[in-house]
Amino acid sequence: MSEASNTMGSPIGARMVINGREVDYFCGTSYYTLHGHPAVIEAACDATRRFGLGPATNASVSVFSETVELARQFFEVESVAYVISGYLGAMVLVQALRDDYDVVLVDEASHYSVFDGIRTSGKAIVPFRHLDADDLSAKLAEHVGPGQIPLVMSDGVFPVTGVIAPLPSYIEALRAYQPSLLCVDDSHAVGVIGAKGQGTFEYFGLKDDNLYLAGTLSKAFGGIGGIVPGNQLLAEKIKKNVRIPVGASPPPVPAAAAAGMGIRLLTENPEMRRDLWANVKRVRDGLRGLGFEIEDTPVPIVNVVGGPSLDLEFVKRELDRQDIVVLRVPPNGYSDAPDVESLRIAVFSTHREEQIQRLIEGIGRAI
Repeated sequence: MSEASNTMGSPIGARMVINGREVDYFCGTSYYTLHGHPAVIEAACDATRRFGLGPATNASVSVFSETVELARQFFEVESVAYVISGYLGAMVLVQALRDDYDVVLVDEASHYSVFDGIRTSGKAIVPFRHLDADDLSAKLAEHVGPGQIPLVMSDGVFPVTGVIAPLPSYIEALRAYQPSLLCVDDSHAVGVIGAKGQGTFEYFGLKDDNLYLAGTLSKAFGGIGGIVPGNQLLAEKIKKNVRIPVGASPPPVPAAAAAGMGIRLLTENPEMRRDLWANVKRVRDGLRGLGFEIEDTPVPIVNVVGGPSLDLEFVKRELDRQDIVVLRVPPNGYSDAPDVESLRIAVFSTHREEQIQRLIEGIGRAI
């Protein structure tokens, strides 16, 4: 999904240097541009000066425990597992819970990391149609035998379209199968949606012991590393069943320190989320004003779908000519990408109103 021709010349920001020139930047996943925030950069530099790049030792490094504690408080949970990459989150979950389910049902458009993770479970895997709770119900009836326990897996927020999975409908489909489990890869939701930024379950007001999420500190929080928040029982299952935390290196020390500072900034400044949601609304309203069908959600991923009379490659080039950078995604060009070309527009809390206005006006002139 990355644009190989885009070369950074500055830290990520709403206004940054790409290919040697300053542009309005509407790409990527740094939804608060914390990866370029001075306090985050200084936290990484300070940790590097104190501890180096990584532990490479059996001695503990306080940066990791501090970041885990900040994440635990942010998500209001008993424990947080912190691993090298959010790509491993689904793998951690399905391996930790391996004794608690018999068959995995997965949204067919889930992220590559979800499929790579569930394949390590050793259990039967049954895809269901994208976002389709009725098809999930049919697949449950067909593939879950008497006494078997299903685990349903999906992205919480999909990375190209920005669609939120209909989790309440999935829970309804699972009511006839008790016990059952629902797990989400919430990498694009944590820090972003929900009143406190805790992700898709909070967004829908869902709480239950059979709901599990994996996320990342590499996007909204401005650092690097995957997280699996949960209760103490989940922590014990991770310790018992998962080798990743003990067999893989942790995130680099400066990245962990950066993530910790990002969590602290989002915790202490809830107005950052409000600024993000306000900018998302401006972009979505503006695109609807141009005639596009755009769903009204707080997700900072806005997808504009092409068609026979709309050349999005031309739109992208015209925006680029005006120093506005967006991402064109080819048909089926990523895990959940539509089967036609689309523009993925990433909205940041730090975008100014005039930048958003330039974006909308630029698209309007190009279509």
